[in-house]
Amino acid sequence: MHDPGLGAPAIILAAALLASGPAQAQIESAYTKLDLEGSCTVLDQPAEDEGGEWIDLLCAGYKGFPVFFSEGDLRQSVHYGFPPPGGTVWESFGSFNSVSDTIEWRLLDGRPFATIHRWTIDPDGVQVLVVEKVGQPGIGEGCVAAYVLASGNPDANVQARAAADRLFSGFDCASDTPVRIEGSVPLPPTMIDRSGN
Repeated sequence: MHDPGLGAPAIILAAALLASGPAQAQIESAYTKLDLEGSCTVLDQPAEDEGGEWIDLLCAGYKGFPVFFSEGDLRQSVHYGFPPPGGTVWESFGSFNSVSDTIEWRLLDGRPFATIHRWTIDPDGVQVLVVEKVGQPGIGEGCVAAYVLASGNPDANVQARAAADRLFSGFDCASDTPVRIEGSVPLPPTMIDRSGN
């Protein structure tokens, strides 16, 4: 497994940031709303005579970085930023779930590289902060990089930001395993489908 912690790329980046001066580079947060009714365009959904309840939406994100939202069988999946050539990957939880309407974007010099988004997982209403790598223009890679249990965890936001900020040192969506930060209750089972179905 590739180590998403501080490695050679992070050291090189840190040196570059120091050389450019503290006013030139910093990590900060920005927030956007996921307005499924008002700021999203339908990409695909079943025909009236097809049956089934699912939908794929393209939504406004942060300064030109889009958000792709999908829902099917009362489970949701979200991709932040630009998709890879083969399309987005379905990443969700095994139980019914929903995302909050607020997305926290972690920015390096104003450019988003990670998001933090709160999910609620049924049937017990367990809340999880999902940290994702943002797909970049011309690259498109984006995926879940960490799960942080939020229910009963007063440090969840700090832990999620720390996990997000490690992403600039490198996280390979194809081979790296998301970090799992659990607490007094276990994290709900997750699911991923790379088939594009």
